[in-house]
Amino acid sequence: MHWLALGAVIVCVILFSEGLLQRLVAGEMEADGNLILRVMWLPVYGVVACLALSRWQDMLALAVRVPFLMLLVALAAMSFLWSIDPGLSMRRGLAVGMTTVFGLYLAVRFSWLDLLRLLGAIWLGLALLSFCAGLISPGFARDQEIHIGAWRGFWFEKNTMGGHMSRVGFLFAMLALVDARRRLTWLFATGLAGLLVLLSTSATALLGLMLGLGIVGAGAIAQSGRLRAILLIWLGVAFVSAGAAFILLWPDVFFELIGKDPSLTGRTDIWVALVDSISARPWLGYGYGAFWNPDSEPAYWVRIAVEWDAPTAHNGWLDIALSVGLVGMGLFVLSFGMTLARAIASGLDHRFALYCLGFLAQLGLFSFSESILLEQNSLVWISFVALAALLAKGLDKQGRIVRPADLGLARLRLSRRGHGLI
Repeated sequence: MHWLALGAVIVCVILFSEGLLQRLVAGEMEADGNLILRVMWLPVYGVVACLALSRWQDMLALAVRVPFLMLLVALAAMSFLWSIDPGLSMRRGLAVGMTTVFGLYLAVRFSWLDLLRLLGAIWLGLALLSFCAGLISPGFARDQEIHIGAWRGFWFEKNTMGGHMSRVGFLFAMLALVDARRRLTWLFATGLAGLLVLLSTSATALLGLMLGLGIVGAGAIAQSGRLRAILLIWLGVAFVSAGAAFILLWPDVFFELIGKDPSLTGRTDIWVALVDSISARPWLGYGYGAFWNPDSEPAYWVRIAVEWDAPTAHNGWLDIALSVGLVGMGLFVLSFGMTLARAIASGLDHRFALYCLGFLAQLGLFSFSESILLEQNSLVWISFVALAALLAKGLDKQGRIVRPADLGLARLRLSRRGHGLI
């Protein structure tokens, strides 16, 4: 049963990576609504439900410790009650609910290091396959229409592959720091992820990779002594301040350096057009996943205003506001803030807390230009849920995750020794 459950987890993680299966079955614009994909996801949700039932007590106890996250997902699941497309919101609400359940299961089933190793091994395989696909089948793995020649691997867009490789590059670098026995493997994986980021030609992905690698390097230096940690903090503050001043004073030069126009390839036009849409239904939004439906009237007028067929807001925060309103956005801000506070409180010298800080920094960066928050069938959302839940368990003095079952066993042992219950 152990190996059967592990195999099911690996298959689910691969499917939730959003690659290959969607490319083979559906086109980019119909991936969410494709009937074959919708039917194929049902057995996946069945597997997730079976895995969850095997650990339901621990998962329930852990869900209570991330209340804002659970309320956000519940709001998305119930949004069909006021959605402009109730059937679509009900279906996608179920999907994001099962996606969240899988993230909770990973937090209960694995220690933080085992989870990072598992994700690292799977992503290393996907990165190798994507690289080979780019060499062997450029018509499939490279963009032939808009960004000609840019690598996209198993995904629809080069930005999607670049974002994934940026995040896993940070994951590989962290594993190289903490997993000494496999350090050479993880260093190779880090280099491969960096190469795929460059081949994707995604400026945001490159910036995200640099941010992640900088956090790993800063963490390694900070752990070598308190004086160096203080000096590093001051240098970091100075660097960020100088960067912000440069962007504010010379924005044209900054956008030219990163290869972007001031509208961020039309993104700011969408954001401006969405202000009126959010103002029309500010509190609870249009229903989870319903706003950008091809038949949506509000989305139709936004597309007319920006003069192109925008599939999303290209901003995770705005898409949350469109789906579940400002109430949902507030719940996510509280959940994000609680996770960040727990990472800091766990001790910046602990490497799991350091990884969580880096993941949150990258998530914040990518969510500004991509719709990656509260996404159904998304490994990014699963990772956020799993890390938030692992931090909610707390860390003991040695930096290990404190599991509820371990605490119960400790109480039982003390009781048998005659010391009474804690």
